[in-house]
Amino acid sequence: MKSSHLLYIILLITLLSTACKDKEPETPGNSGDDIPAIATNTWLFNSLDNMENYTTTTPENRYDMDVVRNEYESVQLVIQTDSKKSLTIERSGDADAIEFQCRKVASFNGKYDVLVPCDNEIEPEGKIVRAWLTFKIKPNAETKRYKEVIRFKEGRQEYAVAISLNVVDASLPETPSIASVFGINPQNFIFSGLSEEGKIEKRKEASDLLLEYRISPYFSTWLSGTMKTECFSSPYDWNDDRTWSYLADKRFNRIALPSHGLSDEELQAMLNKARENGLLEKAYFYLWDEPTKTAEYEEIRSMADRIHQYAPEAKVLTTFYCGPTDGEYKDDLLATFDLLNGATSLFCTSVWALQGSETWADRCKDKLRPDQEWWSYVCMSITPGLASNSTAIENRATMWRCYKEQTSGFLYWVVNGFASVYPLRPRSDLPEGDGVLIYPGESFDSDKLCTSIRLERWRDGAEEYDMLMMYEKKVGREATLSLLNNVYKGPTNYTSQSKYALALRKNLIEGISE
Repeated sequence: MKSSHLLYIILLITLLSTACKDKEPETPGNSGDDIPAIATNTWLFNSLDNMENYTTTTPENRYDMDVVRNEYESVQLVIQTDSKKSLTIERSGDADAIEFQCRKVASFNGKYDVLVPCDNEIEPEGKIVRAWLTFKIKPNAETKRYKEVIRFKEGRQEYAVAISLNVVDASLPETPSIASVFGINPQNFIFSGLSEEGKIEKRKEASDLLLEYRISPYFSTWLSGTMKTECFSSPYDWNDDRTWSYLADKRFNRIALPSHGLSDEELQAMLNKARENGLLEKAYFYLWDEPTKTAEYEEIRSMADRIHQYAPEAKVLTTFYCGPTDGEYKDDLLATFDLLNGATSLFCTSVWALQGSETWADRCKDKLRPDQEWWSYVCMSITPGLASNSTAIENRATMWRCYKEQTSGFLYWVVNGFASVYPLRPRSDLPEGDGVLIYPGESFDSDKLCTSIRLERWRDGAEEYDMLMMYEKKVGREATLSLLNNVYKGPTNYTSQSKYALALRKNLIEGISE
């Protein structure tokens, strides 16, 4: 009997010993196990909620989310500190699989909208830290759960949060499935002390940044005294070899090419260059912004004919919010499709003109002929949109609308439409936030460009557009619309609660994962 007990004890000790050897010890700094179970001075929020409401919510130091490869996902953080001193930032996580960025939330024109890149420290405003934590899932990330621990330290004081990211077996496409083209004003940067090459690099920084947001950027210049626009997606000249390697970036869904400032010989040479590099299929010419007169339609035709002389397949884009205001087709929005047939192949309608009715979207699509596309754009104070009067969910719903209405492209007129950059002032003739989605870093003591919270939320919607397309390939459009209908029924009927928007994203991720 004693012998049996002894053998049992030996066997138990052996099993326990083996189990301990099989389980590798977790590193406290990476597991988050040393973070207090009950948060006291930290508040974590999803990317849609208003962090200014933190005083009415329970402190939180942990956050969990599902993500896919090639996706950016963010959480908001508020820290109530003991002093006004800067806090150093320490990150523990798998840098080979996930990129991390911490940005300080700063205000402009009375609104917390600016995301200022932090290197290794962040300064409180008073005794409050407002931070935006972003995680980019790399294309090669393994399918598993990753733990990120972000620590903010000042002396002996530490504020730490743990973020759990469950990477599922799905990836967003490198080339976005919809053409989202956003303009950049090439002059609205702080260029003091820079050489000509330095100015080019400053512009390129903005273009590079927008590419990270699933945007195909273009530099946009209005010709003096007209609505003619010269648009080009490269920060370099068309005949600079760097242009063609830059435009070959797979993140471009479409590329804008210039024409107004080129001679016939230069135009032909540029088109040949685009064709040789396999980029003419992606190219478009944005010649005129929002024509309203019959004579302007004729000018667009003439300019398009010049281009088509050298490249019949070249695409011309025209934006419009109304039909002609004179002539036989006065005030007929749909006449635009007939008047510009053969000259324009990308018809880009302001959603303002649709009057909040999806019937108008269908009528626009019905006017299309073979090889033509229908795009849409937002500006001014249109909702859902990107001006400051739009809510967080409306920033995101802008791209839900594109999916529902089946637009082939989405255009935004410009991301840095300031009245002046030194000092930094918005235009007084536009609704607040319209045309302002990035900010010069110099205005916020940073050597890097700053983005807006509105642009972050728009990118989440752009990522969900791709997820909706992936989901549709699996289950069909009808089932996908049924899922979207839980949060978005139409341009005047959508959810106002973040929990339902987040549920859509979770359901999409579950549906597209292998």
